[in-house]
Amino acid sequence: MAYQNNFYRIISSENLSSSGTSAQSGAAPFGASVARIATSANVNIVIGTNPTATAAGALIAPADSTYFVVTPASSAGGTNGDKIASIGTATVNVTWLGG
Repeated sequence: MAYQNNFYRIISSENLSSSGTSAQSGAAPFGASVARIATSANVNIVIGTNPTATAAGALIAPADSTYFVVTPASSAGGTNGDKIASIGTATVNVTWLGG
């Protein structure tokens, strides 16, 4: 069952195909202040301007849908916002949200 998100608007969403190596998202778009991360299997994530995920990153389980504060791009179409990197064999959905 889907639940309505009453706190944020969806700006965009993307899927990462994570495997044994680090996979990186695009930059947080202008206006995004939160990243919602959901995954099909256990993964480790790191957030930053050019992150590389390792097993030392934050563990996200498939039963969790986790929210993180991010720094967005400084202008529309900009590419300098935070990125999400994940490692683990899974599909990772990153949904960029704005308040």
